[in-house]
Amino acid sequence: MRHRLYGSLLVIAMLVALVAPAFAHHALQAEYDTTKRGGFTGTLTKFALINPHVRWYFDVKSPDGSITKWEVTGAGAGPLRQSGMSRIFKVGDTYKVTYAPARDGSHLGRVVDFTFADGRVVTLFHEDPNNPNDN
Repeated sequence: MRHRLYGSLLVIAMLVALVAPAFAHHALQAEYDTTKRGGFTGTLTKFALINPHVRWYFDVKSPDGSITKWEVTGAGAGPLRQSGMSRIFKVGDTYKVTYAPARDGSHLGRVVDFTFADGRVVTLFHEDPNNPNDN
């Protein structure tokens, strides 16, 4: 009887451990206002190819010369690695960044696209309520 109780408790604990990560994940729209767009031009200071979300860190220079730190996030690292895009971002290069702003007003955004110095545009996220392919 005692072994059956311990076995049942072990099974319940394992199920809770497996289900917990599903509850931890959040909706993109909870953190970012995907109906709005912002933009800046800044120098890439760090590129973190980590899970669960890739992160780019920028120094953005204001007209008065002050520097503002920005961070934009993207999808997981796997797709960027598999597509070869993880090699195109260079620390020290300047990029124009379009992003969906954080709902809390911080200097954080969900990357929409990057414009490189040579004019190339790489789009990593789009959500258009008027586009039937985005629904």
